[in-house]
This record gives sequence, C-alpha cells and structure tokens, in this order.
Amino acid sequence: MRIKKAILEDLPKIKAISEEFNFELNRDWKNLICSKTSEMFLLVDKQEVVGFAGLIYHKWNNTIQISNIFVNPEHRRQKLGSALVNFLIERAKKTSYRCIIAEAPSLNSVVKLYKKAGFRKCGYNDRYYSNSGKEIVFWMSFDLR
Repeated sequence: MRIKKAILEDLPKIKAISEEFNFELNRDWKNLICSKTSEMFLLVDKQEVVGFAGLIYHKWNNTIQISNIFVNPEHRRQKLGSALVNFLIERAKKTSYRCIIAEAPSLNSVVKLYKKAGFRKCGYNDRYYSNSGKEIVFWMSFDLR
C-alpha cells in the first residue's frame, strides 16, 4: 500500500468510487484535487485505488480540515483508515497551521478512528445533517502546535 497525491487524471477513479459506494455524491472532487487551498490523497494497492482522504486549508482561522476519509469496504479492518489519518497528521505537522479539524458523524466508526489518532471532541451540531436529528456531527480537533 502507498499513499500518493491525487492528480486530475485520478478524477474518473474517484468519481467511480463515490458513485459505487454512494459516498459524497455531490462533492466537487475536481476542486478538491485542483484548488490551491486543498489537497487530495489516494491510498493505492498495486494499481487499484482502495481509499482516499482530503485536506482543506483555511487561512482565515489557521486550521486544516479533513474533508473525507474513505476506505473501500473490502479493505476495511486492516488499519488503512488509521494509516490515512496518520499520514494527514504528519503532512499537517509540516505546515504553520495551528490545528486539524474533522467532521465525524456520531453513528460512524470514524469517531473512534480520530480519537485513537489523538483527536478530541471540540463540538457538535445536531442540525448539520438532514436526517431529522437521528445522527449528529461531532467536530474533532488535533492540535499541531
């Protein structure tokens, strides 16, 4: 397994994964790859993309936001999500930003993943999702300084 920075030529693969797994269907993947204020990374096994994650850089409050963590269900439970999060943390530590923030759906195992990596809950929003309050979002943070 290796992690590489996504380029525009990777866009069809990312869109196909998004559609196949009904994941962030309305996300502007092209912007995440091409913007000067974001980056996207692919988790690759041989030539197959098995996961991805993105970072968005917010200068206004000096934070970096994790935009997505996705691992193909066939490749879960192999610590690949942890590998992606740890990669993002190490990447962020090389910047002058003060912290990383992440959205974590309350009913999703990503909450445990972030906690294990050293993130802490720093807030929540019970109106963030349009599911009538069944699931809320926890905001998680990791201090870089």
